[in-house]
Amino acid sequence: MKGMVWGAAAVFSLVILSAPTQIHADSIPNSTCLACHSSMAKDSTALKGLYNVPGGGREKMSLQVTKDSLKGSIHEGFSCVDCHQDITSIPHPAKLKPVNCGNCHITEAEELTKSIHDKIGKAAPYTPMCINCHGAHQIMPKSNPKSTIYPANLPYTCGSCHSKTEMMRQLGVQIPNPLANYMKSEHWRALKTGKTMKAATCTDCHGSHLILPSTNPESTVYKKNTPATCGKCHPVIEKQYEASIHGQALAAGHMQAPACTDCHGEHDIEGPNQPTSRVSPVNVRLTCAQCHGQVRLARRFSLPSGMVQSYQASYHGLASQYGDTQVANCASCHTAHDILPASDPKSSINPKNLQKTCGKCHPNATAAFAHTPIHLKISETNSPVLYWLKWFYVILIVVVVGALGFHNFLDYLKGYREALKTLKPVAIYRRMTLPERIQHFLLLSSFFLLVITGFALKFPHSFWSWPFKFFPAGFEWRGLIHRIAAVVMMGTAGYHLVYLVGTKRGRRFLKDMMPTWQDVKDVREQLGYYFGLRRHGARFGRFSYVEKMEYLALIWGTIIMIATGLILWAKNWSTGFLPSWGWPAAEIIHFYEAVLAFTTIIIWHLYTVFSHTDKPPYNPTWLTGGMTKESLEHHHPKALEDIEKEKRREEEGWEPRD
Repeated sequence: MKGMVWGAAAVFSLVILSAPTQIHADSIPNSTCLACHSSMAKDSTALKGLYNVPGGGREKMSLQVTKDSLKGSIHEGFSCVDCHQDITSIPHPAKLKPVNCGNCHITEAEELTKSIHDKIGKAAPYTPMCINCHGAHQIMPKSNPKSTIYPANLPYTCGSCHSKTEMMRQLGVQIPNPLANYMKSEHWRALKTGKTMKAATCTDCHGSHLILPSTNPESTVYKKNTPATCGKCHPVIEKQYEASIHGQALAAGHMQAPACTDCHGEHDIEGPNQPTSRVSPVNVRLTCAQCHGQVRLARRFSLPSGMVQSYQASYHGLASQYGDTQVANCASCHTAHDILPASDPKSSINPKNLQKTCGKCHPNATAAFAHTPIHLKISETNSPVLYWLKWFYVILIVVVVGALGFHNFLDYLKGYREALKTLKPVAIYRRMTLPERIQHFLLLSSFFLLVITGFALKFPHSFWSWPFKFFPAGFEWRGLIHRIAAVVMMGTAGYHLVYLVGTKRGRRFLKDMMPTWQDVKDVREQLGYYFGLRRHGARFGRFSYVEKMEYLALIWGTIIMIATGLILWAKNWSTGFLPSWGWPAAEIIHFYEAVLAFTTIIIWHLYTVFSHTDKPPYNPTWLTGGMTKESLEHHHPKALEDIEKEKRREEEGWEPRD
């Protein structure tokens, strides 16, 4: 009996395999398909290259199909050949046509042929198909949390393609990774936390199948259609916007008028309570300034100019720039969506409504208080009293400060003359020779010219740039002065190098400047003196450890600044052999080395010259080259001892030493 069963099975199998025309589509049951597909490997490679874009669902595409593959699906109960209609016999061809969902879903298929996805598919190797969004067998209804188009899953479904920046770049998509931006949005926060499943997702704004580019007037995200698209969820705000000056302008065809996305963003839409939101209290002034800060736009639509600058100069604007979130911003006075011109009786800034508007923050505001100008623009025509009052104080400041400065200059000059008198009897103690003073003066003047002209470029709105804003072609003069000063500094560096190598005093100077173990001892002794652990400080020789540190830092900084400066100056030449990051690296080094050098000079060197001296108002050695015996004994006692010893040697008839 058992043998008869096996024999019958063998005959049946032989019939199936050898006579394919005997089994037709109408009579192919699912069990026949499952006889092969249920036993296929799950990681079958037969599907590779069949679909050009990655699947968007959780279902992994495979040739393995079991009786549970359609379980729970909206197609549960369907026959295999209901979808795979090109299978007319068993065995079927190795490669089948993609399933045509349009046989049943006629409307959706027609919409898809008009969409951007269909057009991209015809022009590029990426052809999105139904399975890429909905899956193949495990197609769940939108209400099922396992569905690929469930609201919380849909961003990942669309993101399976739209998060691939290289693919988007090849397709010319302007926003290469909208998924990353959407994950920052208020809409995603609501979905992620489960607060609501009605928050906007991709299809709520772009549509499901008839997805058109934003440049198409029929698109749901075309600029003129954006208010209606957002209004599906925000109907009250939509009506407010339509009645506003912005909404009226957009409806009239002025495409420069802001729509929802111009203020709130496209994908990364955040509420005003988020610090990074475009409409947060601190950032809303910057968002409005994108349009109202443009002179060209203001002239075109006859808008008042200078409104952004006048707000930023007001108390409200200054407080907002400090990060105050409670102070009044643009939306506080003009409202957020129903913005109307001051001439409109319904406007929040209409003269009759100002007291109420100001009263939101200032409950006791009077009518006079409310009419105090916020956007204060002082001119001789608009407000002559304020204009001349301003100039009165400008002139007064110049006269008073100038007179005080001149008085201090006279006092300083007198102190300088007195300091020179004390040097005449003891000029023998020469600290700096004439060539050394010339080098010092060239270095000093070129350094500060480079600082002023360099920082004027880097900080165009700071006091550094003021001298160049009062003269025609000031910016060009700034660049010229900077380059001349650079040449002077390079020449001074060359002069100093020749001096060190080519003169006896220069070689001795270099030798005395080199750090020794004595400097380490001097540091320890001097710090002990500062902390009250010693009765006196270190006994310095010709150069203290402070001066040696300054000099070595000067050498290092000069080499760095000249090298990077030449790279920046000769860009065509330098970029020819540097890596791609070389020129920007030189720019960074040049700037921060300049900051380091300037702050070091101010804190370290000028302190020594102007404060750490026994001859106020400053140490005149850099001008005269000489030091008094008292000054030398105080600051460089070891050097004075060496000088006195040398004098005694000469008096005794010994040959003078260097």
